Amino acid sequence: MKLRCLLALFLTSLAIHAADKPNIILIYSDDHGWADLGVQGSDKDIRTPNLDAMARDGVRFTRGYVSAPQCVPSRAGVLTGRYQQRFGVEDNNKGPLPLEQLTIAERLKAAGYVTGQVGKWHLDLVGKKGDRLLRASKEHMPHAQGFDEYFRGELRQFYASHDLQGKPFTDAPHLVADNRFRVVVQTEAALSFLDRRTAKPEQPFFLYLAWYAPHVPLESPEPWFSKTPTELPKERRQALAMIAAMDEGLGQLRAKLKAMGQEKNTLIFFIGDNGAPLGKSWDGSLNTPLIGQKGMLTEGGIRTPFLATWPGHLPAGTVYDKPVISFDVAATAVALAGLPKDPILDGTNLDPFLSGQNNGAPHERLFWRWGSQAAVQEYPWKLIRLGEREQLL
Repeated sequence: MKLRCLLALFLTSLAIHAADKPNIILIYSDDHGWADLGVQGSDKDIRTPNLDAMARDGVRFTRGYVSAPQCVPSRAGVLTGRYQQRFGVEDNNKGPLPLEQLTIAERLKAAGYVTGQVGKWHLDLVGKKGDRLLRASKEHMPHAQGFDEYFRGELRQFYASHDLQGKPFTDAPHLVADNRFRVVVQTEAALSFLDRRTAKPEQPFFLYLAWYAPHVPLESPEPWFSKTPTELPKERRQALAMIAAMDEGLGQLRAKLKAMGQEKNTLIFFIGDNGAPLGKSWDGSLNTPLIGQKGMLTEGGIRTPFLATWPGHLPAGTVYDKPVISFDVAATAVALAGLPKDPILDGTNLDPFLSGQNNGAPHERLFWRWGSQAAVQEYPWKLIRLGEREQLL
């Protein structure tokens, strides 16, 4: 079934010239609360000059949502463009991502794209966390879901197709150890992927960069940590430093695209995978002024930093207030790649809404279900069933 779908997509895309297709980069941060973009204006201590510049150059979504308040289902949703409940990946213990589910990478490969993944994957975990049997299955790593190149990993160990100098491993997925700060390594891997694109600039690419920050374990990376306000709690300072490292990495990526002559031919999304955890599990990030946190279907759990930029195409400085959701990335990518609209996708192609061709709302309703909680939004109204969660005032 999956092979038939891919063949149909490939045959449809043959008539569309690669030069007409933009490069697409999807960046996913981890446990990154809504407040922690400087351009949101919610917290005076956050410093994100490159993310703020991305917002000024493109679109800032004030009501950008993800499909779950937890990482595995959220990532399954964004990469397939479907409600993850449709294929059973409803929480962190319900993986791995079924191989028959088409990812953005598999769809875009059929349109002639070269595809790359860097950073946190988490869609290859098998077993149960409580039994301490949770492990990564090589059969479900990025290469099994349409990624030509990858540098998969969170902290100090990475399964990779290439080293950071761009040399392919003959025994991929090859285990690479690197004890440096995770965001630095992941940024270098993303830049290495872009370096390899210079040999064939006419071929469009898709890069999924999943920085593992500011998720715990918290670190105090330099030179960013020493620049944070010393009067703040250590956790807050660490989160600010880790977010600053991502921000600098974004600046490096955009500078690389400009040097490659690909800046105006590249659509970039930046999205947080879910809201920040608070209380005992606090990672130092903030959801202010939203109510709730990671693991909740209130706004603080599912409304996250959400930006898009495509210089020369999307109007600069746009603040978009209508609700959008992470599913929309896949639907947008499919449309821009010239592929036929697939009715199984739950998202909406955002391009006509953002470029001014359509003044309506991308969605009439949005739905969520996670654990014992459920929610439906028909903007400006939202109905939440908290389930086992305590009542919120």
